[in-house]
Amino acid sequence: MLQKTATLYRNAYGGISREIWLLAFVMFINRSGTMVIPFMSVYLTQALHFSLAQAGLVVSCAGAGGILGVYLGGKLTDKLGHYYVQMASLALGGSMFFVLMHMRTMPTLCLTTFALSLVGEAFRPANSTSIAYYSTPENRTRAYAINRLAINIGWAIGPALGGFFATIGYQYLFIADGITNISAALVLLLLVKNRTQDSSSENHKTTQNPMPQSAFRDVVYMRFVLFTTLFAVGFMQFFSMVPVFWKTQLHVSEFYIGLLLGTNGLLVAAFEMILIYHIEPLRHKLVFISWGVLFCGLSYSLFVVFQGIVWILPLAVVTITLSEMLAMPFMTSFSIERSTPQTRGQYSALYSMCYSIAQVAAPTLGGQIATRFGYYVLWGVIVGLMLVAAVGFRWVKNLLEKETFSTSPPSLS
Repeated sequence: MLQKTATLYRNAYGGISREIWLLAFVMFINRSGTMVIPFMSVYLTQALHFSLAQAGLVVSCAGAGGILGVYLGGKLTDKLGHYYVQMASLALGGSMFFVLMHMRTMPTLCLTTFALSLVGEAFRPANSTSIAYYSTPENRTRAYAINRLAINIGWAIGPALGGFFATIGYQYLFIADGITNISAALVLLLLVKNRTQDSSSENHKTTQNPMPQSAFRDVVYMRFVLFTTLFAVGFMQFFSMVPVFWKTQLHVSEFYIGLLLGTNGLLVAAFEMILIYHIEPLRHKLVFISWGVLFCGLSYSLFVVFQGIVWILPLAVVTITLSEMLAMPFMTSFSIERSTPQTRGQYSALYSMCYSIAQVAAPTLGGQIATRFGYYVLWGVIVGLMLVAAVGFRWVKNLLEKETFSTSPPSLS
């Protein structure tokens, strides 16, 4: 049994290039240093004695900077190359943490936080594009899953370390975040060689040909972006509004909430690669994405069907985790396959912007609905959004099939 399990994991993780593992290591270092943003509101209210409203304004500036940073990162990636944008984002972003730790007024805090987020989030589309160059069409989805594994492990470590450093002094959060960013840039510089050609034998391999020269003119992809944003807004509620709901309505302890949310990352780390390895050849990516979106809606529906029942919470976590594992790796892979080597940065940026927008919109919209109408109405709204998104992804698949049929050469038989 142990030998079969070991073989299964070896096959799932096999065939991945050295560069992909190094990029995942760079991502792990970067995300392990994610300490300032999770504690920003606490730092502003406790250490600098700003009001909660002022702290919210600064955090909103971070969100706005992130949205713009992702877009500009994609544009620069197509112009300058994925390698140099990653390097600049990590090095400059790391340096800016040392600047931010000395800011004490609202204008300087808002401006510096905006700039820091803008520079830091430019890394995301560049990194996504980079993975496409170091992977092949056959292992691309698994390559993105390895990157997500690094993100999940890093996110588990970063806030925990941040809590430790915060007890010593908030300045250590900025120092640690800056050092990890710069360290990630050094690892990228010293261990990863720049590549501007695909590792596959074909320069561009997709099922759609020819492709638009701009993602904004790609009708199929823009619909994909729309429904991805709907999914992201719903998914992000689980890590913004759901913990508040558990605490205030179900009276769950902070320790149990942390345990439940931490289980999500552990399940992703343990099973996502195995799942993808088994199911990827079976269906089109958009089919798995639509299933993932439906599982997201199912997770929230458990709160409505089993109102006030605490034992249902672990099942809800498992369901939302399955949603994440089915949807997100295939979404990333689809966005890259839809692009050309010349437009990958732009396509990656638009995909990343879906989640940047959701990070700002999810707590804002969720908070408004929960305050005015109650949490159960909010969960019902999200279930409805997920149904719309699931049908939408099926529609995108139909459009894709029509597009492929219309561009196929006529049969000679």
